[in-house]
Amino acid sequence: MRSHGESRCYVPVVLRTLIPSMFHRRLLLLLAVAGVGGVPLAWQLGRLSLARAGEHLEAAEARLVRSRQTPTVRGSILDRKGRVLAQDRPSFDLAVDFRVLDGTWAQAQARRAATRSVGSEWGSLSRDEREAVVARFLPVFKVHVDAAWDRLARAAGVERSALDAARDEVMRRVAARQEAVTKARLAEELAPYAGKDVPEKELRAMTRRAEAAIAEREQAHVLVRRVADDVAFACMALSADEVEVELPQADDRLSESRRVPTDLVAAVPGLEVRDSGEREYPMEAARVEVLRGTFPSPLRSDEPIVVDVTGVLTHVLGATRDTVYQSAPGDAARGVAATVGDADRRAAYLDANPEARAEAFVGLGVDRGSYRDGDRIGASGIEYSREHVLRGLRGIQRSRLDTREQQVTPPRPGRDVHLTIDAVLQAKVQALMAPEAGLARVQAWHRQHSPTQRLGDPLYGAAVVLEIDTGDVLAMVSTPTYTRDEARTQWSLLAQDTLTTPLVNRAVGKYYTPGSIVKPLVLVEAVRHGKYHLTEHIACTGHLFPKQPNAFRCWIYKQFGTTHSALLGHDLAADEATMCSCNIFFYTLGQRLGAAGVIEAFESFGVGRTFALGVGGEAAGAVGFRRSAPDRGMSVFDATQTGIGQGPVTWTPMHAANAYATLARGGITLPPRVIAGEPRGEPLDLGLESTAVAAAMAGLDGSVNNRLGTGHHLTIDGREEPIFNAEGVKVWGKTGTADAPRVLGADPDGPGPEPREVLEEGDHSWFVIMVGRDRPRYVIAVVIDFGGSGGKVSGPIANQIVHALIAEGYL
Repeated sequence: MRSHGESRCYVPVVLRTLIPSMFHRRLLLLLAVAGVGGVPLAWQLGRLSLARAGEHLEAAEARLVRSRQTPTVRGSILDRKGRVLAQDRPSFDLAVDFRVLDGTWAQAQARRAATRSVGSEWGSLSRDEREAVVARFLPVFKVHVDAAWDRLARAAGVERSALDAARDEVMRRVAARQEAVTKARLAEELAPYAGKDVPEKELRAMTRRAEAAIAEREQAHVLVRRVADDVAFACMALSADEVEVELPQADDRLSESRRVPTDLVAAVPGLEVRDSGEREYPMEAARVEVLRGTFPSPLRSDEPIVVDVTGVLTHVLGATRDTVYQSAPGDAARGVAATVGDADRRAAYLDANPEARAEAFVGLGVDRGSYRDGDRIGASGIEYSREHVLRGLRGIQRSRLDTREQQVTPPRPGRDVHLTIDAVLQAKVQALMAPEAGLARVQAWHRQHSPTQRLGDPLYGAAVVLEIDTGDVLAMVSTPTYTRDEARTQWSLLAQDTLTTPLVNRAVGKYYTPGSIVKPLVLVEAVRHGKYHLTEHIACTGHLFPKQPNAFRCWIYKQFGTTHSALLGHDLAADEATMCSCNIFFYTLGQRLGAAGVIEAFESFGVGRTFALGVGGEAAGAVGFRRSAPDRGMSVFDATQTGIGQGPVTWTPMHAANAYATLARGGITLPPRVIAGEPRGEPLDLGLESTAVAAAMAGLDGSVNNRLGTGHHLTIDGREEPIFNAEGVKVWGKTGTADAPRVLGADPDGPGPEPREVLEEGDHSWFVIMVGRDRPRYVIAVVIDFGGSGGKVSGPIANQIVHALIAEGYL
């Protein structure tokens, strides 16, 4: 019997039997859902443990491998005879991290070892207890650092006392620097509180900020300078070595399982071997003995003079820099061109050269020639254009921490670049063109008519010596030049010198009006175009247009009031016109060729394009006014002017030398070169008629070997002296006197009425010759800025270059 109030829930028997069954099904359902949800996790676990096992193994292996790159050297630049023109002066510095010097490294290593030794109990130790544990390890690392100094002294070949003294000096210098910076920082912080009390809390914060470590406390400092290669490489190996140090037990009460018996540390902690070598140019300066026995009589002497030349080949070789340039986008609106950085330029080179790329990526799988600040990088000249050849590849040292196995990929030095230039000949030509030698000064026999060219004033210009058979450039001199020290210390002054423009390589980079030296080229082109026949004689009438005696005049009419027809007693043949440099004859050919004809004529001889010599700063020259305009915007009068090398036509001394070499080869063009052995364009036959070439050569012969030729003699004190006086050689050549734009100074009063000062005005002086014993072997092109007469000024310089070629065994 149940008492009143007792209640019981009645559950049918069927339901009681179903409840356990339903519970189990729900449980199974939950397990099934959990199982389905775990499938992705299981799949991912399997993928990570099986499918990506190789990747994880590789990552683990990588953590056991320590790699470092070792320095390399830049290739050398040599002249045609193997003389070194540019080279790395091998030298290295040994530096050690300041944190090793001041004990910070030992303290950090001791704390690290102490933490590992105590393990999880480290967090429960008090501050004093922790410091006590660290103190047990610290002597071990101090002793190790002391032994490291001994190792370094032995490897560097210096006394330990010298190493200690260098270390102490670094410590003193950095401490003084820290003190000075701290004072300056604190003074700056206190400046706003001038005359006011500073809250003590704020003062403490200021002091902490002021005492923050300077960068020098976290950098390596040089202790041993300028060590030799063998010492450097030994120290590189030493910097990669590791040794075991025995550690004490953190606490005698600790279990043996928590003890760290040894630690693996660098044999010489913080050691760095730095490439401290410099790029040197052994022939940048030279002392040249100049023989004056064959000079014009006012300068002639049996006593040689010594000329000290500097900046030899600076324009050609260029320079290096130690800053990596980054790519930058252009801004068309502001006229700013995009620049390609060093890294992008190298990437493009490697993409275009698979073999170079494969070699560069050997070892680490990264470019061993990648750029880092402090690297020597070509900035101009050959150093820039052949950067990827000269650049070396770093070496790689790999060591395994578990097996101590070492693998070394040695550095590959940069490759050498050989030039066609003869450095000794270059220095001699530069000495001959130095004002000290006298030939490049205004002389009385020059008969200068320019008011800016006073007696004794220096003259500047350029000369190119080219071998006809090969197109090799033996010398290319531009005066004045500059030294790399001057470029580093006086760049702004050099760049602002608009009068002498020393930064411009006149041999290839200055636009000159050619003047009469183009006349033999105009002759052969007029024959090729059918505008002149060699049987035709043309009268020299003094002026081209009968009713305009003051326009398009011949030089002989302008100076002497006569004509070449009167001088010779007949109208002129082609060779006679070339010999006498008759303007009327070549005005006529220019007029007949017309604008299209003279454009084709000059461009066939290279005007309008550069030669990609690798020296940089090349000017292409030009004919006409606007390339996009019909006939380049030239009228028939312009074409007439270009027939004598005046008007809208410009080129460089290199163009002149190349054109005459082409003429000497009978119309075969062969691009000039400065870098030996590099591929260049194939020879091209211009299709000149051999009879026309022969007439031009006969005219060039007469120009220097016939008394009526403009390049035959100088008149000094009423006496004639031959311009060329080297025995046993034959010279063909042509003078030129070319219009030149005035060089103006600053405007004294801006928009006011005062005119700008004229710094230079007059004509440029040209002389281009071919020289050889049996046939033309070399071309010499000389131009003197504002020199006036080609024969009187450039001629004696060209003559002395012939003597230099003989002295150096070329003739």
